[in-house]
Amino acid sequence: MPRAFYFLKKLYSNWQEDRIASLAASLAYYTLFSLPPALLIFLSISSNFLGEQAAKNQLIAQISELLGKNIALQVQEIIENANQPSTALVARIISIIILLFGASGAFSEIQAGLNIIWKVQAKPHRTWFSIFKNRFLSFGMVLVSAFLLLVFIVFSTLLSILHKHIYLHLGTDIIVLLFINYIFAFIMITLLSAMMFKYLPDIKLRWNNVWVGAVITSLLFSLGKTLIGFYLSHVHIGSVYGAAGSLIILLIWIYYSAQIFFIGAEITKIHSMEKGIKIVPKRNASPVKK
Repeated sequence: MPRAFYFLKKLYSNWQEDRIASLAASLAYYTLFSLPPALLIFLSISSNFLGEQAAKNQLIAQISELLGKNIALQVQEIIENANQPSTALVARIISIIILLFGASGAFSEIQAGLNIIWKVQAKPHRTWFSIFKNRFLSFGMVLVSAFLLLVFIVFSTLLSILHKHIYLHLGTDIIVLLFINYIFAFIMITLLSAMMFKYLPDIKLRWNNVWVGAVITSLLFSLGKTLIGFYLSHVHIGSVYGAAGSLIILLIWIYYSAQIFFIGAEITKIHSMEKGIKIVPKRNASPVKK
C-alpha cells in the first residue's frame, strides 16, 4: 500500500510539473486538424482490401461502437468534406504528400510532449538528415496506425459475420465473440502505445521498459471509453453549443485520450526510474538543463 501511494503521489507530481493538461490540450488541437488527412490515408489503404464504400462503412461503424453515434456522424462529415478525389496522377501524388505531412503533425506534437516528460530536447543545430529522419518517423507512425486500424476493422468484421451466422442458426448471442473483439482492441491499443513510447521520444528505451505503461494506457483507455460515454450521454452538450456540439464532443474525447496517453508515458518513466534505468538521449538530443 505505501508503495502504491508513493507511485500515485509521484505520478500526480509529474503530471503537475510537466503540465500534462496543457500538453493534452495542445495535442487535441493538432489532432483535430490532422484527423481529416489521417482518415483519408486510412481509407486509401483500406479501400484496396475492402472496397471504398465498405471501408468507409466499417470505419464509421467501429467509431460508432467505440466512441458513440454522435462522434461517428462527425467523423463521417469530416470524411465527406475532405474526400475530393482527383484523377490526375501528379495531383494524386501531391495530395498524398500533403496528407502525410498533415497527418504526421499530431505525431510530431506527441514527440514534443514525450520529450518534455523525459526531460530531453533536440539539439539546436541538427542536420537536415536528422530533421528528415524525425519527420519520416512521424510518417511511419501514421502508416502503422492506419495498418493496425485496418487489421482491427477486418478482424471485427469477420467476428461480426461469424456472430450473425451463429445467431441465425442458433438464435443466441455469443458473448465470447464480443469478448474476443474487446481483447483484440486492447492488444492493438497496447501495441500502438508501446511503439510510440519507444520510438517517438529522443531517448533510448528497450521494449521491456515500455510495456507496463502501454498496458496501463490501454486499460485506462478502455475504462475511459465507458466513463466518458456515460458522461456524454447525461450531459447534453449539443443544447449548449448548437451545431458545433458534435465537434465539441469529438474534441473532448481526443483531449481525454491525450491525457491518458501522456499519463501512460509518465507511468513508463516512473517505472523505468524505479528499475534504475539510465536515461540516455539519442545522438541528436541532449538532456534539458534544470
